[in-house]
Amino acid sequence: MELDEYRTAYLLYAPAENPAGWRLDLTAFGAALETAFAEVRHETRQGRQFRLSFWATAEEGIEFTGFASNEGRDTVLLDDNTADEAAVFIAWLRDVFLPAPDLIRFSSEPAVEEGIETDWRLPAHGDRSCIAGVLKRHVRAVHT
Repeated sequence: MELDEYRTAYLLYAPAENPAGWRLDLTAFGAALETAFAEVRHETRQGRQFRLSFWATAEEGIEFTGFASNEGRDTVLLDDNTADEAAVFIAWLRDVFLPAPDLIRFSSEPAVEEGIETDWRLPAHGDRSCIAGVLKRHVRAVHT
């Protein structure tokens, strides 16, 4: 498997011991996306749970599609990104939006499909390449 090209969904969420630790307000999240990214569309939807669906493009041309929810654990899902692409969004989320940098736990679509319930932890510090490295190690571990 070529980890640099591998695309998947990444599920980002607050720690189990502090499920509302992000203090995720969906209106504020939408406004923060509009401030941070070159192009943004978002809307709130009521389905099984209330959520904000979004599409955003970073200045580098990277597209992000996903949703945010504050029911249960504060959560953001990024759909169909490489680890390097997801790291761009995650660095913004950690460094600009969240109230503290050590509040991101994550998993991925393949881990969920395999029934792996481990919360992986993203580093509180480090650049995009550091974040991408953690995501790639996660994917490698899930696929072994």
